Amino acid sequence: MVYSCEWPWYQLRAHTKPNYTAIINTCNLWRNFDDIQDSWESVQRIIDYYGDNQDEIVANAGPGHWNDPDMLIIGNFGLSYEQSKSQMAMWAIFAAPLLMSVDLRTIRPEYKAILQNRAVIAVNQDPLGLQGKRIYKDKGIEIWARPIMPLSGIHYSYAIAFLNRRTDGTPSEISVTLRELGLANPEGYSITDLFDGVHYGIVQPDKRFKVDVNPSGVVLVRCEVAKHGAAGARAPFRPTPTDRSFRNPFHNNNNLFNNFGG
Repeated sequence: MVYSCEWPWYQLRAHTKPNYTAIINTCNLWRNFDDIQDSWESVQRIIDYYGDNQDEIVANAGPGHWNDPDMLIIGNFGLSYEQSKSQMAMWAIFAAPLLMSVDLRTIRPEYKAILQNRAVIAVNQDPLGLQGKRIYKDKGIEIWARPIMPLSGIHYSYAIAFLNRRTDGTPSEISVTLRELGLANPEGYSITDLFDGVHYGIVQPDKRFKVDVNPSGVVLVRCEVAKHGAAGARAPFRPTPTDRSFRNPFHNNNNLFNNFGG
């Protein structure tokens, strides 16, 4: 049995601060924002809520107890193909329950493929259970990061979502080094685009990394820590650490991302 609660959202509407300690001990998942509607505007409002309130809600997520941003509306009527990928990517970053609302009898193959993307689902289901955070936001471009397995010493692997909120009709190029994102493993990271399946090999922390993100679209990459002499091989999985705290390396320094988005 999975116990889903509306408890936090109704408390917030009543201007009462939710007692997340009690909620976590009672519920497996809980809604903490408004009902999703079949529209990109609604998805964006939820993304904004999760980013604007992340310092309060991220710490409450973990195995067996999850923040629930509501259903996936992929394959219905309100989202374009790019927007559908964006919702799937962001729900993976949120460590959100993946509850579909589409009629499976009529879903189109390209939307079905988004929902069945095993690489994105693997990020969503990562055993660490740590919810991701927004680490950059400027002029319609957002970067979100979620720590995932495998680990190498003190270094996490990460899922990184480059989200383009612009609607100016052309892809936006985002150029950044991994170190600027807080990824400092000296052996580098093996990077794979989870929607296109493109493998970029091992990228060192100080090497500039570029992605082109379509309007209202996303590029979701998996950055796995590389080990010495890995030569492109994936690092082995390690046991889940006993310290489950989110050791967030992202300091949101206002000068950190001046190389792009300005």
